[in-house]
Amino acid sequence: MTDWGGSNSHTAGVAAGSDLEMPSPGLDSARELAAAVLEGRLAEEDLDSCVDRLLEAVLTVKGERKTSRTFDQETHHLLARRAAAESAVLLKNQEKLLPLKVGTKVAVIGDFAVEPRYQGAGSSMVNPIQVETMERVIGDSQLSVVGISRGYERNGDPDDILKKEAVDLAEKAEVVIYCLGLNELGEAEGLDRSHMRIPQNQIDLLETLAKVNENIVGIISAGASIEMPWERNCRAILHGYLSGQAGASAMVDILTGDVNPSGRLSETYPIKYEDTPSFRNFPSTERNAEYREGIYVGYRYYDTSMVRVQYPFGFGLSYTEFSYSDLQVDEDGVTFTVSNDGDCGGAEVTQLYIGLPESAIFRPYKELKGFKKVFLKAGERKKVRIPFDDKTFRYWNCRTNKWETEGGNYLVMVGACVADIRLSGRLERKGTTGELPYDREQLPSYYSGLIQQVGEREFETLLGHPVPDGKWSGELGINDAICQMYYAKSRLARLAYRCLTKRKKKSEDKGKPDLNILFIYNMPFRGIAKMTGGMVSMEMVNGIVEMVNGHFFSGLKVVIAGYIRNSTANKREEARLR
Repeated sequence: MTDWGGSNSHTAGVAAGSDLEMPSPGLDSARELAAAVLEGRLAEEDLDSCVDRLLEAVLTVKGERKTSRTFDQETHHLLARRAAAESAVLLKNQEKLLPLKVGTKVAVIGDFAVEPRYQGAGSSMVNPIQVETMERVIGDSQLSVVGISRGYERNGDPDDILKKEAVDLAEKAEVVIYCLGLNELGEAEGLDRSHMRIPQNQIDLLETLAKVNENIVGIISAGASIEMPWERNCRAILHGYLSGQAGASAMVDILTGDVNPSGRLSETYPIKYEDTPSFRNFPSTERNAEYREGIYVGYRYYDTSMVRVQYPFGFGLSYTEFSYSDLQVDEDGVTFTVSNDGDCGGAEVTQLYIGLPESAIFRPYKELKGFKKVFLKAGERKKVRIPFDDKTFRYWNCRTNKWETEGGNYLVMVGACVADIRLSGRLERKGTTGELPYDREQLPSYYSGLIQQVGEREFETLLGHPVPDGKWSGELGINDAICQMYYAKSRLARLAYRCLTKRKKKSEDKGKPDLNILFIYNMPFRGIAKMTGGMVSMEMVNGIVEMVNGHFFSGLKVVIAGYIRNSTANKREEARLR
C-alpha cells in the first residue's frame, strides 16, 4: 500500500502491484482505474490481482478478529519491560562502573527522569496501559537515592536555578544517573532534523556535573543517531532509545545488574554530522533531492571508506565477555562456536557479513547478511548456525534489470559488530553475470566508496540520464509541497503560506510541534485529493494549483466544474452501492 498521500498515479501503482492507496482517496481513484482499464492503459488482470489480494487480507483479518476486550495488563506490561531491557544498548562502561552495587548512593538528574520520552510522535503513538518514570521506579531498587532533580528545561532554555539544584545534588552522591536526549522538537514525524545534536543546555549541565562527580551514568532517550562529543564526561552510557511504557524499570534492571544488556546498534553513530554520506547533498536547496551516495548508506559507507565513527553499526557491550571459534563455511551457511568467558550469564548477538574484495561491480566492503542472538550461562559454549538465503549473494543488475550473482571468492565474516570481526573464511561462488552494469573508469568514486566527492557528471553516469533541472521555474505543480507557496505568484497563496508558517512557528515555540500543521505544511498538492475521502478530486487539485500560479478565475472555474462533476459522480455511485 502507499504511504499517506504518497501516490503519484494510482493506475501506475496498481500496474506495479499496489493494492491499497491510503489514507482515503474516495471514489476519484476508483474512477481513474476504471477509465484506465476501458482505455487500455491498465490490464484488467492487474486490477483483479490487486482486488484478490486485498479481499484475502480483509477476510483473513475479519476471521481472526477476537471479540474479547479484556487482556492481562500486567503480563503485557512485563513483556514491554523485557522488550525495553533486551533492546537497550550499553555503549560505554569505563572501569566496569556498571552494574551498580547494592546500596550505592545515586542522584537522579534530568527532565526525562520525571517526564520520560518513551515513544515517538504522529503515526507511531499508542495508548499505554501505564507510563513508568525513573523518578518513581528507582525507589523500589536496592540503590540508595539521595535525591531527584529535573536539572534542565526540556525546551532547551537555560535555567540557573535548576542547574544549581542538580550540581548540589550530584556532590552528595557516589554516582549520578543523568537522563538526557532529544526532546520533542529534536525529532518528530513531519520534519527533517537540521542537525544531530541534543539541546546544548543538557550538555552544559553534564559538563558542570562532571566537575563535581566523575561517576556519571548517561541514560539516553532518542529515536535516532546523535553526535556525542560529550561522551567523555560519562563513565558509562546506556542507550534506551524510546523505550516504551516500562522503559524506566528496564533501565533500572540493567543499572543494578538484574538484566545483562544485550542490545546492539542498528545504525552507526558518526563523530559529527559532516561525516555522514549525504551531508553535501541533503537537504536540497530548491526542488531536487539528490541521493548521490547510492548504496553507501550507513555502515556501508563508513566501513568501506574507513571513516572513523563514535560507535559502529552492530555495537553493544555486555557485563560478560564472549569469544568465537571453529568457523565452518559451506554452501548453505556458516557454523561456529560462541563461548561465554565471563562470570555471569548473558546474550551475544552474532553477526554474519559478506564481502567480495575483487568485485567487478561497486559494492560495500562488507554487508550484513544474517544474525542470531544466543544466550549463554557463565562458562557455557554453544554452536551457532546462520544460514545463507536467496539475498546473501545477489545484487541488482540495472543493465539486465534483474537480480544476479557475481561470481568470485567471497569473504565470509562473523563478528560482534561491523568493526569487530572475530572469524573469517572464504567461499567460491558461481555467478550469473553476463553483462556488467557499470564501468569502473566512469564511476571511480563509487568503486572507492569516497562518495562525498561524487560530481554531477559521475552522478549522471550512475543515473543513466541527466540530472533534472532543480531550480524553481516560477510555476508550482501538483507534486510541489504546500509550504512552497512561498514562491507562488498568487498573493492570496503567499498569504496562506505566511499564516501557516506563523502557526507552525507558534507550535514549535511551545516545545512540541503540531503534527497536523507539519503534515499540511509539507504535503504536496496532490495529497489534498488523496486524503479528503473523495471530497476533492484530482481535477479540483489541478484547478487549485492553477489559482496558486496566479490564474485565479480560470483556476476557480476548474475547481467549481470539478466539484460539480465529483459530487454528482459520488452521489450516483453511492446510490448504486446502496
